[in-house]
This record gives sequence, structure tokens and C-alpha cells, in this order.
Amino acid sequence: MAEHFETVPASWGQPAEPPAADRDQSGLTTLGWLLITAAVAGLAALAVVLVSGAVSETGEQLANHDPRITAAQHLAFEINLDAGSAGADDFDTWGDWERNFSRRCSQIEILYGDADATVTANLFVRATGGTDFDAAAAGYAAAADELTPTQIKAQAHCSVR
Repeated sequence: MAEHFETVPASWGQPAEPPAADRDQSGLTTLGWLLITAAVAGLAALAVVLVSGAVSETGEQLANHDPRITAAQHLAFEINLDAGSAGADDFDTWGDWERNFSRRCSQIEILYGDADATVTANLFVRATGGTDFDAAAAGYAAAADELTPTQIKAQAHCSVR
């Protein structure tokens, strides 16, 4: 006759483990959420470090920036625009045109000397082919730019750093 043995639980007084299909998965779910939360917290910490570094760099740039230099650069730009918009009635000769804008550009170093503004370009040159005593032609002045003058345009370039 075959003997029948019952399986005894691992520890007396404790119920036997339920079958695998019936096990409670809440512990694993909690662990999953804990890992997700830790990953999100890590990304948030990384974002804080990156943003604080960018803000720090911007602050250093602003601390080293002098608004008076910006004002000097704006004035130089304005002088270039004025030279290009000068009309034939504004100046009798090209010499007058050249001297006026060259003088105004040179004065930037005096006006903004406290900010160590330096004029790096002061080039106001009539269109080629004429003399200082020729009448200033509004069309040639209007075409003025930073490049070397030609027969149809003057050169107007005031720059500050």
C-alpha cells in the first residue's frame, strides 16, 4: 500500500505560500514607482544644475558689460546713418562732409573716455574721381557704406569698441 505523505509547510504555524498566480504584486508596484520617482528627481536635480550654471554665466557677462560702451557704439552707428542721409544742401563740398563726420566720430573717444571707448575706424571718404572742393552729391553719400569708396559711392565708417 502506498503511503500518503502531506507536505508540511516550511515553518509550523504559518500558512503555506499561495500559488504563484495568487501572489500580491503590490510590493513590486511600490518598488516600480519608487524607481520612477528617483529617476524624475535625478532629472530635476540635473536641470537645476544646468539652469544655475547658465544663470551664473549670464550674470558674469552682465557684470562685465559697460552700458557706456554700448552707447558709444550706438552713437557711431548713428553717425554712419547721418553720413549716408546727408543731402546736397547740408554740405557745400565733399571736404566739408568728410571733416564733419570724421570730427564727430573722433569725439566719441572724448565723450566716452571714462568707459575706455576706442574708435577703431574713422573713414569718411568721398566718392573717387573728385576733389575736396567738388559739390557733395547726395546720391553718392546715400550709397555710402563701410567698403572702399568707388566712383558712385562714398565711404562712411565709424566703429567703436
